[in-house]
Amino acid sequence: MLYLRMGVIALSLALIGVAYSQDKKPDDKKPDDKPSVVAKGKLPPYYKRLGLREEQVQRIFKIRADTKAKVDDLDAKLKKARADEKQQLEKVLTPEQLKLLRELRSGEKASDK
Repeated sequence: MLYLRMGVIALSLALIGVAYSQDKKPDDKKPDDKPSVVAKGKLPPYYKRLGLREEQVQRIFKIRADTKAKVDDLDAKLKKARADEKQQLEKVLTPEQLKLLRELRSGEKASDK
């Protein structure tokens, strides 16, 4: 399994190197052409079958991106709250209890050291 992963990584790096080494073609765009902003993402299940207009698809992508940002923010707050809880709980313990807790979490015993 390890050799398979290493092979995939090596192949990926080789393909990336080939892609970067190719000559760049000059753009046919004029300097005053403004690129249109197109959001990318995935549609929810079955939405492709609904015959959505491009404007609807872009609005859905924007909604999903906004929601993902909110969820990521909440995940960060949850992670911080859990870390704060752990820190406060450990402050309640005596030094001996804290040492024993750390040994139990690591799976080691004091005599194994």
